[in-house]
Amino acid sequence: MNLLSSLNISAGALSVNEKAISVVSHNVANMNTEGYHKQRVNLQARNIAGQIGDNPNNQVRANGGVKIANVMRYNDDYLNNYYRDQLSRKNMLEQQLGDLDELAGIFDDLEGTGIDSALADFYEALNNLNQYPASATARANFIERAKTLTSIMNSKSAQLNQLTGEALGDGVSADSLQNSRIYAQYKSLNDSLAELAEVNKALQTTQTGSLTANNLLDQRDVILHDIAQYVDITVDESRNGSVNVYTGNVALVKGAVVTGSIDVMTAKQYKEKYPDDPEPTEAAVISIVNKSGDSEEVIVRNANDIITGGALGGLIHSGTDYDNGTINAGTVQNSLNKLASALADIFNDLNTRDGAYCIDPSNTNHLKATSADNQIFVGGTSGNEEITAGNIRLADGFLTNDGIWNISCAYFESQDDFDINAVGNANNVKSMLETRSQKQDALNGMSVEDYYASMLGKIAAAGDSARTLYETQSDVVDSIENQLDSAYGVDLNEELVDLVKYQTAYAAAAQVFNAVNSCLDTLMSLGR
Repeated sequence: MNLLSSLNISAGALSVNEKAISVVSHNVANMNTEGYHKQRVNLQARNIAGQIGDNPNNQVRANGGVKIANVMRYNDDYLNNYYRDQLSRKNMLEQQLGDLDELAGIFDDLEGTGIDSALADFYEALNNLNQYPASATARANFIERAKTLTSIMNSKSAQLNQLTGEALGDGVSADSLQNSRIYAQYKSLNDSLAELAEVNKALQTTQTGSLTANNLLDQRDVILHDIAQYVDITVDESRNGSVNVYTGNVALVKGAVVTGSIDVMTAKQYKEKYPDDPEPTEAAVISIVNKSGDSEEVIVRNANDIITGGALGGLIHSGTDYDNGTINAGTVQNSLNKLASALADIFNDLNTRDGAYCIDPSNTNHLKATSADNQIFVGGTSGNEEITAGNIRLADGFLTNDGIWNISCAYFESQDDFDINAVGNANNVKSMLETRSQKQDALNGMSVEDYYASMLGKIAAAGDSARTLYETQSDVVDSIENQLDSAYGVDLNEELVDLVKYQTAYAAAAQVFNAVNSCLDTLMSLGR
């Protein structure tokens, strides 16, 4: 019986070491597999149940050889959670940096083609008009420069709208939203949430510590890292390895069920659906919903403030005008609108003020009083819209053949000083020219050109800051990835040591098996 027991022990050792070699082979095969965690076989002595005591014979009979206690998967939960947090922040910063690079590109004009050059040309034309107020050529040149300035402002505003539209849609059209980056991102996120729920389901029915469970845990972690690239998440892990995932304390996945899918709609659709809610500040609105069959429960109507990390967090706030020093397409658009509005107010007020006179087109040797309708800049096709950078244009009255005479050149503080023949009086043009250096309350106490230069400086500074933050964050993520690789990546030297160890044990067990088998053959031959 002892020989048969020894035969079983050695056979079991052969089987155990064969499986251990298989795990080493599995590690080596997956050394380049994304998200793979190296595995180790933990061995345990097998004892046969029964009374042992101090009886040597009982002790010998109790020895059952070796068995595999479990297959350990190398892992560091704290490092994984920290990695996901930093990965989420990196993707948010990457999104912001990309938007700022595009924003800088909009205003990185070739010399002579930007708003700064157009403003300079506008004031130079005004300076020429100041010297020759009765000159038809000087007046025509000023009008052309004004048209160029408004046209470039319109173009920059349209480019800013396009930048926001590419990220979030235009806030109105469903087609625009479906062609935006946020639409593609949320679709991919929902796919990852569904994949995670399926892996959780498999983990709930798989024995922990097995090769199958360990491979599922690898899949789970890869999906979690993928989700973290879209939104900032927290993760709770159960004993069987399945996880619950939250964003902003709202459950997205609980075990095998997706409890919070992401939905996105235009600002217009949101307002139509929830008319009593405040007007959305972003062009697209993210909602969190629980879908079950044909039914849908809305968990969070507007989750834009909840999602602060990941690519979605970087995208959703890319076109919003924030009054907190943030620089993005929304804040720059607002600054450009303020510049256009202030420029229009300044010159419209001067051109239509009491005491200002323009040249009479029916008799260019005489002056005539200006009127309240003689505004230089208007907004929109109707001319009655609130003036923005996107709709500012020259008033129709300046686009006719006689329009050049509508520029008020003369100014008399007192009606007693008025001289109908003083077509060379340029006091009003001089006042317009002086605005080049005047500080304007509407422009935060800066002149027109200084305000625009300040806006460009803020864009450049924000881009530099975002690049520094992103590069620093990338270094942090790379460092954590190296730590993770060191913690659970496959080390060929370690695998070679284990391979030799298990191979030696296998060979020794085979020798024991052969020796016991030979003894049994001898006994059998004696029995004949």
